[in-house]
Amino acid sequence: MKRAFEEHLVQKFPYSCPYCNHTISYDQFDLKVGENEIKCPSCKKIYIKVVAPSFTEGDHRSRR
Repeated sequence: MKRAFEEHLVQKFPYSCPYCNHTISYDQFDLKVGENEIKCPSCKKIYIKVVAPSFTEGDHRSRR
């Protein structure tokens, strides 16, 4: 018998710059699946934000 799995969010941490720890909202950026260059508005350093494909969109096949 197969059971459906449910996802539960336990705690959500705010996103922050890996260099200066400044809290960043990604709503202002047009993030796409893959690598995205983000420039911190506080320290002006650039880092990479990786966005994985969502299981709720598109391909629902098993990823092994």
